[in-house]
Amino acid sequence: MRRIIGIFVLLFVVLSATAQERKDFTFKTTKVTNGDGELSHVKVGAYVGKKLILEKTYEMVPALSEGLAQHVGTISEEDLNFDGYPDVDIYLGYMGGFANNTWHEALLWDQKQHGFVEAEGYNIGEPMTVPEKKYIYNVLSAGPDHRVSTYYRWKGNKLQEYFCNTWAIEDDDYVNFEGLLNYPCYRFDAKLDGRIPVNIVFQRTDDDILAGYIYYPKAKTPAPIMIVGSVVQYGDKLYYHLDEYQPDGIITGNIHLETPVEYDYFSKMEGTWTNPKTEKQMQMADLHYSQEMPKWFTESLLTPEDPGNIGREYSFQQWNPNYQDMMGGHISFRAAGKNKVHFECCNVRHNIAEGRSDDGRPAVLKGNMFKYYDSDCDYGFRATFFPRFVVLETVTKASSYDCFGAGATFDGVYIKIKQ
Repeated sequence: MRRIIGIFVLLFVVLSATAQERKDFTFKTTKVTNGDGELSHVKVGAYVGKKLILEKTYEMVPALSEGLAQHVGTISEEDLNFDGYPDVDIYLGYMGGFANNTWHEALLWDQKQHGFVEAEGYNIGEPMTVPEKKYIYNVLSAGPDHRVSTYYRWKGNKLQEYFCNTWAIEDDDYVNFEGLLNYPCYRFDAKLDGRIPVNIVFQRTDDDILAGYIYYPKAKTPAPIMIVGSVVQYGDKLYYHLDEYQPDGIITGNIHLETPVEYDYFSKMEGTWTNPKTEKQMQMADLHYSQEMPKWFTESLLTPEDPGNIGREYSFQQWNPNYQDMMGGHISFRAAGKNKVHFECCNVRHNIAEGRSDDGRPAVLKGNMFKYYDSDCDYGFRATFFPRFVVLETVTKASSYDCFGAGATFDGVYIKIKQ
């Protein structure tokens, strides 16, 4: 594997009076050979006039013969992170494999600092930019008969993978996945009790809200079932909890997954699926990460809802074995002016939590979210709206739960049942 030896900043001026502009920079590549005449290192220098501002060195491991090194070190200046300023792409040669897999690195122009910063995660092989949609993708080999398309977006100076899809070269059925490029997407496959195949695919927001589908390919009439949940990290493990929702808000399954924070196909993972009514739990055998995106999942469930399209009623229900009855929550909304709504909420999943907005004090939406604080006690919650559901989350301290007594809250995922 080729390595980045280091970066040496000779001068970095940030004072506005003497700051360099992007147009002032030129670049020079220097190739270093070893005793056998092979290319061992590539140095890239950034200059303002004749002054070296920044130098970066890359090591070729293994060293490259003269024939393979011809175009290594080629620099192209284009807007890689779609901020309106040209960046620097550095071509560093062939990476191997069945397809045209190539190694690239990048320096990104930072207008605030008037200098270049190192791009993280850009060495992905054969990057291709899509400026109008502001994403980068590549297509690399996945064996002689398959290819894998991976889609990326920038998060600061880091190129973050959003999802990848492995496909057969002979497959003529093209699927456009651009509707899933708002958040990273993940897929896991398993067999419940070692016999029932299941596919679990979902996206994850920056606030750790999860939404996607569970699919039973061997069901009598297989169809994707919506799942919504959350994820928390403890140490080097991620713990996912998702509930399986029917269109009327009834929860028909509880999904728990445990994975390493960093994982691949061979990582050890654990999971269970539980029937909330019978409490029958099925272990997930052969639980593993998959790079093949299902063709029926092309539009995100996590698109922010238009404030003008909020539904009138949202609900969820789950069987409570202690009470031998369905229990859950219900919240209704009515318009109170532009980007304003009144609400009435009742959540009885654990204990009763009831409340409504004050007369003359509706909730005020900022985008697809509002926060509301009770005027009689210190309880407050956040409502985040998506096209098919709303997520209610307490935003005040645990002591505020006494507003309702017995630790009750509004928390839950409420499914839109009436527009």
